[in-house]
Amino acid sequence: MSKKTDHTTPELDVKLLRSPRRTALRGTNTHQGIPDSDETVDGVHQFSTRTLTRREALQRGGIIAGGLTLGGPTVTRTVAADRESEASHGNDTDASVAAIAEDAYLYGLQQVIFYVTRFNYTQNEDSDVFVGINRLYYPNEGRPITADFTAVVSPNATTLYGQGVLDLQDDPVVIEMPEVTDRYFSLELMNQYGIYPLYAGNQFTGTDARSYLILPDDYEGEIPGDFAATDVVQTGTKTLLTELRYALRDPTDESEIAYINDLQEQTTITPLSEWLENDCSGVPWADQSVIPGDYETIPRMAELTEQQVENQTAADFFTLLNLVLNDPSMPLIDDSRKEAAMLERLEQVGIGPGLAFDWSSLETDVQEALTSGFESGFERVRAAAVEANGDVMVDMNGWNVLQNTGDFRTDWLTRAAMADFGFAGPDSPASHAAGFKFTDANGEPLDGSNQYTITFDLEDMPPVTEFWEIPIYDAQGYFVENELDRYSINSYMLEEGLLDTDGDELVIYVQQEEPADPEQATNWLPAPEGGMRFAARFYGPRWSVVDGSYDMPEVVPAEEW
Repeated sequence: MSKKTDHTTPELDVKLLRSPRRTALRGTNTHQGIPDSDETVDGVHQFSTRTLTRREALQRGGIIAGGLTLGGPTVTRTVAADRESEASHGNDTDASVAAIAEDAYLYGLQQVIFYVTRFNYTQNEDSDVFVGINRLYYPNEGRPITADFTAVVSPNATTLYGQGVLDLQDDPVVIEMPEVTDRYFSLELMNQYGIYPLYAGNQFTGTDARSYLILPDDYEGEIPGDFAATDVVQTGTKTLLTELRYALRDPTDESEIAYINDLQEQTTITPLSEWLENDCSGVPWADQSVIPGDYETIPRMAELTEQQVENQTAADFFTLLNLVLNDPSMPLIDDSRKEAAMLERLEQVGIGPGLAFDWSSLETDVQEALTSGFESGFERVRAAAVEANGDVMVDMNGWNVLQNTGDFRTDWLTRAAMADFGFAGPDSPASHAAGFKFTDANGEPLDGSNQYTITFDLEDMPPVTEFWEIPIYDAQGYFVENELDRYSINSYMLEEGLLDTDGDELVIYVQQEEPADPEQATNWLPAPEGGMRFAARFYGPRWSVVDGSYDMPEVVPAEEW
């Protein structure tokens, strides 16, 4: 179980933030105030000032959630214009605080979402996903996923999920996996930075039954000698998000669902000491105690567990970021110059290790500067996700494929985009790739009031080693209830003969109402009301998906049929 940290409260002189003799920003990148590249050597108070929620701020500024449209009745000023105006009035320090806040959003969004997600699984006893530490939550009680699942954005609908949080602070854990020879399955562990110390499953470690020992770097106890060296996973992070997936080939087949439920039961997570006491065997879920997590929280924590990115305020975000930086289970990357420079800058606004950040104690102009940077950081991340310029996203015939081939240690913008649009997505395409779609073939925002088709050439289907799927979401990235309980079209449906093919084509019909034509109805993907988006998945992607050269079919509006 985790331990709370007794933070000391420094004498924070907020006036220093507005002093002409402020600390110079480090780094050579004039926009970010941080080095262009990284060189490696190997309690919380209730907020007294209400800040606009993300949704309110976007509505007032004319920005549609999802990053699709800028402008509106109120002209939104650019960050550059704001800073130029501030500088012209001598408010250089406020502009510097806004710049720090903007970069802090890119740097910390992944960690802050991780922090709230961990709370939801381990501490939020009013949540449907609460299971405590070192246990897994199975959405819909182990049945196919539905619109009720809102714990993460952009989930897939082609696997039966298990998610939870490992806590290694008191004891390492042993994860036991059964033999699986007939389908895709994976076990993945993610730290607060979005980095995965473990990818396991048929793609990575084979189909045999395996036992993995997960232990912190500073563990000084004995390691049982029977563990294969490749199955001992050492990690500096002591809390990890756990993701378990078993592919569901036919969601209407009750016997297959029961089979996967049995595989889930055979997958156990057991503290090492209990595993040894149990004759070196995993303890079944039914015999385990529910142990809540013990991590610092803020008053609005439970409110942020759904649509966090849209609903969190600047006060929420920076208070949570300070908790992240003071959490003993989330150590920093101690050999990163880039992170060290960011921490130095954050210290100027009272955020960092050993500091007790209190939004309500800040002067109004400082709160406004932090909020300005927070909002512009949000805009940068959303813009990066919808603009396939090759930096964060690459264009795949109108679908934006995340370029998560770099290092999330230093590529903060890509890391933040992944956290925003597909939290808990992989930090490399070794597992799977995602293709986001926000507009139709004409560049118009997708809207459920319209009708669309997606037409595949059966001789040129998505190139994958495992499976592909096309899930559909509302504008915020959640499934929406429909009469079929169908939230995606996938390659298993094609293989099992559950889709209708016309000659050499597979046509998917995307609309709210069921098509009158029975053959079209077979391939119907129900659309939500209002704004919507896709996040296609490619499990085991070939490189033509990763680099965007695959000719993915467009989303064509009805008037062009």
